[in-house]
Amino acid sequence: MIRKKSEHGQAMAETALFSVLIVLMAFGFLSLIPIHRARTAATAAAYGCAQFLSQSPDPGRATQNAQRIANDTLSSAWSGTFGVQYSVRIEPPSAPGEPGACQVSWQIPELFRLGFGSGHSVERFISRSETWKAKWR
Repeated sequence: MIRKKSEHGQAMAETALFSVLIVLMAFGFLSLIPIHRARTAATAAAYGCAQFLSQSPDPGRATQNAQRIANDTLSSAWSGTFGVQYSVRIEPPSAPGEPGACQVSWQIPELFRLGFGSGHSVERFISRSETWKAKWR
């Protein structure tokens, strides 16, 4: 069987192209891990913040507790979100028994975005203390 040189060169080009595509796909799938971890940490922080916001009848004290728990959740060692920038915003209840909200926004580093999107996302939870807790004074 006689091979033409052009066919041999074409096989090498196809192999090189497919190997580059496989490497790019692998990096794409691996980049989903930090994105998922950042979202999970932000969700946990926003939920915990909202729960602590609803636990105290004093809106000032509730805000301090909620801010502390959100920051503790985001800075914990388990999250594994090195390089992610978080921002916590708390809207305290206007009066005992009224709703309050916690919002955690985050931005992942450019390395993990691979040029897609802004990498900026938000998790928000609204919490209302029960009527009997609001009368704890």
